[in-house]
Amino acid sequence: MTLMIQLEPGDEFWMLALIGDLDYSECASFRMTIDRILKHSPHSTVVDLSLLDYLDSSGLGLLLSLSKEYGAHGGRLVLVTNEAVDNILELTRLSGIFSTAETLDQARTMVADTASA
Repeated sequence: MTLMIQLEPGDEFWMLALIGDLDYSECASFRMTIDRILKHSPHSTVVDLSLLDYLDSSGLGLLLSLSKEYGAHGGRLVLVTNEAVDNILELTRLSGIFSTAETLDQARTMVADTASA
């Protein structure tokens, strides 16, 4: 399935939703979206992966790259995951690297807590 990318800039944080498959063939368009986010330097971004059907190592690498950029600049990246994504993060031992939430509301709360700290 083709990857659909929805990006919503906001005042408090940016919202990025990925729907479909994030694999090697879709990484170029996802990389352009990441570059757009980093160019504008929002303090926080929520990446909604709850409707992602497939995630391979190239897509995971781009998410890791985005996470490192946020960590290096004191920002916050929160992933909204589903069972498949959680399994991949556990299998690759990256679950401790990412801040994850089960729902968008939980992710919003995590971002808000960071902004008020």
